[in-house]
Amino acid sequence: MLKFFFAPNTCAVASHIALEEAGAVYETVRVDFRSNQQRSPDYLAINPKGRVPALATERGILTETPAILAFIEQSHPAAQLAPLNAPFEFARAQAFNSYLCSTVHVAHAHRVRG
Repeated sequence: MLKFFFAPNTCAVASHIALEEAGAVYETVRVDFRSNQQRSPDYLAINPKGRVPALATERGILTETPAILAFIEQSHPAAQLAPLNAPFEFARAQAFNSYLCSTVHVAHAHRVRG
């Protein structure tokens, strides 16, 4: 079973939505940022970056939203979350996801963190 590590009000919401839309069987683990749990040795063993989201799979742990979204899309093709049979269109979706992560999210996150 998948284990999804998230914190409220973070970009982990995109992966959480994808898991739900895909009908994935998973459990959630809330990482408490207020108590700095993301810096605890236990969580750093899961994601050394000390960030969310993280997705524990049978093959190992995935981090970073675009990678997690691609995994969910490809692991649950019946949900049709991405154009898996059209490589160019799939690449365009990945380009958009990467843009959101590297530009839009960074600008938004730094607004709050300074």
